[in-house]
Amino acid sequence: MEKESNEQDFEKESEKLTGKTRASRKSALDFRKYTKQIWLAGLGAFSRAEEEGNKLFDSLVKVGEELESKTIDTADATVNKVAEKAKESVTDTKDKVERMIDQSVNHSLNRIGLVTAKDLQHIEQLLLQLHGKVDELIEENKNLKAKLSEK
Repeated sequence: MEKESNEQDFEKESEKLTGKTRASRKSALDFRKYTKQIWLAGLGAFSRAEEEGNKLFDSLVKVGEELESKTIDTADATVNKVAEKAKESVTDTKDKVERMIDQSVNHSLNRIGLVTAKDLQHIEQLLLQLHGKVDELIEENKNLKAKLSEK
């Protein structure tokens, strides 16, 4: 009886081992299957990402080009406006500085008794007026002499 019991135990153990081996083989096949599926899914994802990535990249380049052209036009317009305002400001400042220097130089020349360009212009006008009066007097003198000669 003990022999029968041992044989039965052996058979049960043998069945257990065979079942485990089958399960182990099935598990190994499932693992290979899932590993291959994961690999294929990764390849598919890489391919899709590359394809979609190129489309996305091209789309981003196009948007960037459009934005750049808009910003260049805006930047050029802004630079031109700033340059014009700066030019006007520099011209105004230059004119103010020139007037201040002229006034300062004229004031300094007057203080030391030298004649300024403005003074010379005034003297020139007076000389022209004086010439005009002298010419009138000469003409009157000729007319008077002519009247006296007639009498």
